[in-house]
Amino acid sequence: MTEGSTLDANLSWTPGLPEGWQPLYHEVIHAIAAIDPFAKVVDAKEKFGEMRVYMKEFDEPIFDLIDAATAKSRTLCQMCGEKGVLSRNGGFYATVCPKHSDGFEPAKFSPMRHVRMIIPKPDGEDADQKKEKPE
Repeated sequence: MTEGSTLDANLSWTPGLPEGWQPLYHEVIHAIAAIDPFAKVVDAKEKFGEMRVYMKEFDEPIFDLIDAATAKSRTLCQMCGEKGVLSRNGGFYATVCPKHSDGFEPAKFSPMRHVRMIIPKPDGEDADQKKEKPE
């Protein structure tokens, strides 16, 4: 895959995200591409009022970008992109602004707990070894 085709493939997840978070998604994908133009998104979606971006393989700086984008998504209305608050309607969570909050009340806490796992590479692979990039 070329740099451009990887970026295009990553941006192809945009329509599946709420409209208010699409600019944030574009921002984080372009920032990721600046670090590693071959980093590949395997899923991007809304889950429990947060924007989630899942990558095939990536390094710590990309973790940091994704974590920051997820945190920022909890402050932006997923409908319009204005300032929002994580809210709930029964068991459904969304980050919404006052204009889009009909039926929602501010959530007392986030239903998600984030845990970062480091999965060891198979024997014979150095964890600090650079990924080989296709030419």
